[in-house]
Amino acid sequence: MSSLYSGGMERRRAIPERRKRYGWLALGTVAAWVGVGLMIYFVDPDNIKDLIIPGGYLLFTALFSLAVFLLLTIIFLSARRALWWTLGLLVFFYLRINGLGSFLNGGLIIGILVCGELYIRMDKMGYTLKHASVGPETK
Repeated sequence: MSSLYSGGMERRRAIPERRKRYGWLALGTVAAWVGVGLMIYFVDPDNIKDLIIPGGYLLFTALFSLAVFLLLTIIFLSARRALWWTLGLLVFFYLRINGLGSFLNGGLIIGILVCGELYIRMDKMGYTLKHASVGPETK
């Protein structure tokens, strides 16, 4: 053991950066997409349509949402952004199930998601209302 005055500070171990384990994430993503594919191929939609929520396709929706979330986590390298876009896709999916999903509604949902992304990005950069010129100028 060396004291602070004997020059031992230069011999300190470098703390390694936290290792990110993307292998498990990639394996989980592939497994989720294989599960989605197998469900589409083997399972009759009428069997899972009213499983827990009537008309909700809950099992398929949960598996599909997990697969999309994991894929977007790899693409965006951000779980928050992946969750945001997955929820938007889930809303559009349920609109399509209920017969309300059109190109117009899809475009509006994409617009809401992009505006949310821009708002969060501006908030992180410190761009607030005191920097914007929305109010009347005071002299």
